[in-house]
Order: sequence, then C-alpha cells, then structure tokens
Amino acid sequence: MLKIRNDFVVRSVSRFRRSAGRPARAGRAAFTLIELMIAASIAGIVGLAIIFSFAAGLKAYSKVKDFNTARPGILISLEKIERDLSNTFHFAGIDFTGDKRKISFAGFLNENFCIGRISYFFNANDGGALIRAEQPYSYALLENKPDGIKSRTAGAVKDVAFSYCYFSPDSKRYDWRDSWNGGDGIPRAVKIKVVFREGDKDLELERTVFMPVSG
Repeated sequence: MLKIRNDFVVRSVSRFRRSAGRPARAGRAAFTLIELMIAASIAGIVGLAIIFSFAAGLKAYSKVKDFNTARPGILISLEKIERDLSNTFHFAGIDFTGDKRKISFAGFLNENFCIGRISYFFNANDGGALIRAEQPYSYALLENKPDGIKSRTAGAVKDVAFSYCYFSPDSKRYDWRDSWNGGDGIPRAVKIKVVFREGDKDLELERTVFMPVSG
C-alpha cells in the first residue's frame, strides 16, 4: 500500500514538472523578445542623442569660427563710437566737426575722465584700420593740434564713411550730408558705415546714432 502511494506521488510530481516546464520555457522566450525590443529602443534613443550632440557641436564650432573673423572687432568698434557720440556735449573750444572719413567732437577721455577731443578716422595704411584718437583740452586749443593718443579699434577695414543728419528749413525735413562744420553745432544723428573684408567678399555694417544733444 505504501509503495502504491509512493508511485502515485512520484508520477504526480513528474506530471507537474512537465506541465510547469512548458509554460516556463514559453514565458522565458517572450521575455527575451521584450528585452530585444527594449534594447533596440534604447539604441535608437542613444543614436538620436549622438546625432543631435554632433549637430550642436558643429553649430558651436561654426560660431567660434565666425568669431575669429573681422566682424566682432567691427561691432565692438561701432559700440565704442556710439557710446562716445551719445556722451558728447557742447564745449567751448572743441567744435563738432566731421567729413566722410573723420569725425571729431568733445567728450570724456579714457584717462581720468578728463574733457578733451575724441576723433575717429579711417587709416588706409597697414591693411586698413579704424583709429580712435584722444586730445586733451589743452591740445585741442592749440593752433597746430598734436595727434594725441591713438589706438587701433578695428583692423581689416576697407572703408569708413560718416554722414550727418540735419533739419533743412527750406524743405522742412531731415536730410543727410557728408560733412559737418563746427558752427553748425551738433548734428541730429550720425550714420557710420564700415566696409570690411571677410573671406573672399566685402561686407558692410551700418549704425545710426541719434544724438541726445543737438543744434
């Protein structure tokens, strides 16, 4: 009787193992397929991340490469001219004068904020440059005015043109001209055009500065 019961238990356990083993193998196969799908998805996401990172790197490199050209120096020079022109004022002995290549006016010099004459002009020598010059007030009053302190604000410049805005009483409108006399006071605005070489072509930047003090 005991032997019959033991045989029954052994056969039951064997049948249970065989029946339990088949779904287990099927379950392991399905789980492996899910793993492959997840791995493929992760690989796709990583691939897209690499592509986007590479594209961002190329864009950053392009910006850095452009920064090494003449354009940033020209833009900084225009900002300096705009700052100096915006701070000009009427001052006895220092008239606002200008032509197409040079402009001079009263302002605060870089050294100790002394009042003097500030000039910007184009120098065609040494590859072309935009020059800033400072003359202390004592120099500005001399008949033969020394050049003062010069500094190169931008290089690789091919041409610089200044023009001056004024109000015409005849036409009753604002107009531009290429020169400005000291007796005319301060113009309503100054337009600055800089032509420079970048690569194999000539480029042009223009800035209009409206004067807070005019007339």
